[in-house]
Amino acid sequence: MIKTGKCPGCGQVPTFGVKVQSVDIKADGGNTYVGVMYVCPNMQCHTILGVGVDPLALKADTVAAVVKKLRGR
Repeated sequence: MIKTGKCPGCGQVPTFGVKVQSVDIKADGGNTYVGVMYVCPNMQCHTILGVGVDPLALKADTVAAVVKKLRGR
């Protein structure tokens, strides 16, 4: 895979990945979700490259909801 994306902060191509940090995502309705923030790995930059719902937390919440429903709770 050719890496062409550049950090808008420092202009470097993150060739060895990005840093991931936990963050709370607050929706308009007051709900809070576990999220992840993707950050430039450059030690002097730390520009936020993106934010999204944490896929692992979403998976765990989905499994817990299904198990609860199957047990009739």
